[in-house]
Amino acid sequence: MERPYIVVFTTTTIDGRIASKTGYSKLSCPIDFMRLHKLRSQVDAVMIGARTAIVDDPSLRLKYFKGKNPLRIVVDGSLKIPLSLRLVTNGISKTIVITSSQAPRNKVQELKRRGIEVIVIESPTTRISLSPALQRLYELGIRKILVEGGGELIWSLIHEKLVDEFRITAAPYIFGGIATPVIGGSGLKDTSESPIFEPTYVELCACGKEVHVVYRVIYR
Repeated sequence: MERPYIVVFTTTTIDGRIASKTGYSKLSCPIDFMRLHKLRSQVDAVMIGARTAIVDDPSLRLKYFKGKNPLRIVVDGSLKIPLSLRLVTNGISKTIVITSSQAPRNKVQELKRRGIEVIVIESPTTRISLSPALQRLYELGIRKILVEGGGELIWSLIHEKLVDEFRITAAPYIFGGIATPVIGGSGLKDTSESPIFEPTYVELCACGKEVHVVYRVIYR
């Protein structure tokens, strides 16, 4: 299958949480922001899930590094994102929404009317198989995608063996409890079900407090 190269980037506490029980998620130092935005400048598109789009309302533009703004991709099987999101209302870069055939047709048409490209994946439920979605994106000329969350999207991509590279910054904090994990989904029974994450680069951040690791993802 021809598909884009997929890179996941996430910044977490040392106990693997991306947000606290109250939703607080400001973990990166200024250098980590630059690291992320440099990577944004090197990809064709940035992909997020519906929950991340709704909770954070990001613009996904370049701010801490110079370059061309990447395309923005939102995966939303039930098409629950509000039309007021910045990804819908601002025109700094093209936005593509990937949804299921179960999504409301009137909302699909409204997004298209607003200049949003909508890719509809045939599915008996609102859960989308991401393999055909990535094939469609490849056909549009998209060769490299940065995935910035959330946990359910990352889980789905790994579950379908679609992630090629995993980059993680560990910030010197813990959240514990019911804080939001990096990866959601139904979970694995043991290490035999997990891909192998082979470290290819390890860096102590110049701030002296964070560690950034790049992994190559190997599927069995």
